[in-house]
Amino acid sequence: MWGALIGAGGASAFMLVNGAALGSPWTGIVVAGWVCAIVVFVWTVLVRPRRFEQLEPPSKQASTIYLVSVAAMVVLIVGGARLLASFDRSELTVAWVVCVVGAHFVPFARAFDRALFRVMGWGMLLVGIAGLAGGLASSAVAAAAGVAAGLWMFAVMVADAVGRPLVNGRRPGSTIRRAPR
Repeated sequence: MWGALIGAGGASAFMLVNGAALGSPWTGIVVAGWVCAIVVFVWTVLVRPRRFEQLEPPSKQASTIYLVSVAAMVVLIVGGARLLASFDRSELTVAWVVCVVGAHFVPFARAFDRALFRVMGWGMLLVGIAGLAGGLASSAVAAAAGVAAGLWMFAVMVADAVGRPLVNGRRPGSTIRRAPR
């Protein structure tokens, strides 16, 4: 749950900061979309009853992968932002951040045995690359990539939560009996 809350915070920041950069009327549209995303997230991830598999504690290797990925993310964000500023292309920073944050999730999939991280990471990386390419023509495209990255994060977390059976339900092929209604 802590990871989902951190993810929702990051997704919210991507949406709200970059939605504001898009200006009117897009700012209001993004805020309305964020409110909808938060409501769906809260219901599916935090409120709706679900079963959780018993997870093993992460291995030392997983912890190392996590720490190296986060450290590399910070270094690449700062270094890339400075490099873009030196070329007078600071408007592309948000798309760069989306790429780096997405890339930092990819190794988590294997380290923590969760496909959610692979889907989130590669999706964000593609959104970030599109933002970088389109941002060369218009800074609004780079900001829109930030909003899209936030929406993608919410969508992946919600899809992961919905993919888990309800407490009274079961997955197809499961041997767990359905509770009487």
